[in-house]
Amino acid sequence: MSNIKAPPVHKVIVSQLAVTGFMAAISLLVVGSVVAYSVLLGGLISALPNSYFALHAFRYSGARSADKVVKSFIKGELGKIIFTVVLFALSFTFITNLNELALIAGFALVHFVGVMTSGFMSFSPVVSKT
Repeated sequence: MSNIKAPPVHKVIVSQLAVTGFMAAISLLVVGSVVAYSVLLGGLISALPNSYFALHAFRYSGARSADKVVKSFIKGELGKIIFTVVLFALSFTFITNLNELALIAGFALVHFVGVMTSGFMSFSPVVSKT
């Protein structure tokens, strides 16, 4: 049992998914369907592995669970990297009509949104006892 609450990482994932949908919709209206689904795939390739990491990394908390915390962070990060590489490989291999630049741009922008959202998130790890 710990009095430390997990950070609200779901806000990062929600913001990434919202930006992914927004970018895909704008791309569809302005450029076309190939660019739109390429941007959508790129955003999902960023957001889905991040959600996998968040699921594993913040499973445990507290000093008594320190070894579990470290192991879950390592498992989450390794899984995130493998998941990202596999999704990129599947996209480049099986999607024949793909705009690679749009895919990478969608990935980079959604990744940047995650970093920025994490930076602006206000978080106090201690639960008040009132």
